[in-house]
Order: sequence, then C-alpha cells, then structure tokens
Amino acid sequence: MDDKSLSNLTLSTWAASVWEKELRGVPLQLQEAALAWCMRLHSDWRNFWNSLGGANAADTPRATNMLVHIYNDAAVKLQLDNNNPPEINQLFQKMKGHGFSDMDALHAIAFVMQEQTWNAKTTGEAFDMKQYVERAKTYVENAIQHPEIVRSLRLP
Repeated sequence: MDDKSLSNLTLSTWAASVWEKELRGVPLQLQEAALAWCMRLHSDWRNFWNSLGGANAADTPRATNMLVHIYNDAAVKLQLDNNNPPEINQLFQKMKGHGFSDMDALHAIAFVMQEQTWNAKTTGEAFDMKQYVERAKTYVENAIQHPEIVRSLRLP
C-alpha cells in the first residue's frame, strides 16, 4: 500500500475494503481475516457492511459506534487466533464451555478491551496488558454467574 492510500485510509474505508475482499472470496490474513470473521458474525449488520463503500456511509454516530465495536471485536479475535495473550483464549474457551456463543464470548472480552483502551486514552498511559487480562478474568467470571450481563452488550 502506498503513502497516498494510507493517508486516505479510515475505519470505514478499511472495513469496506475488507468486506469487499470477503465477498469476492479473496484469502485474507491476520487483521483482515479477524475483521472479516467478526463482520460475518454480525450478519444482522450486513446491509451496513454492504453500504460501506458508498459516500457518507459512516457519517453517523451509530455507524461510528458499529465500526468501533467491530474493530474491538476484531482485536480480540486476532488475540484468539494468535493465542496472545493465552489467557484471553482460555477465557473465551471457558465461556464457550459454559454455553456462551462465539459472539457473546467475544463481546464479553471485547467489552473489557474497550474499557481498558478508553482508560489508557483518557489517562494518557500505555495500554496495560496485565490489567486487561486481570479485568477480563473478573468480568468473565461475573458473566458466567450472570449471563444477562453479556446480552446487554449487544447493540440494538
């Protein structure tokens, strides 16, 4: 990718590019594969994914929320795919072992990632992976005891 392409890249244009490749059956690697998997998982948003290439497709607060949401999902999916950190994969598998769907298990962990990312952003500190893992452990244990918490994470 050249510098001009990179300078014009946004969350929306990158997601549109990945979705277009996914629909064409182009083999995807790493971040793109994780993002496409999460986009497929959110089949209820398929019309939005299909519209991303159009002008002003992501110019609303809801569209921005959906893109941030899917990028958090994809960041966790990439962690799962790479087993890094391994504790995140263990927590995901633990939730699945308790009957949670892929989407609900992913969302529970992505919620913690979003929270920790926001904390790092607002404090100006680096993302703390140890704190993220510890917070995810606590959150998953709580979610297993109270599954309704995870259902509340779904965007309407």
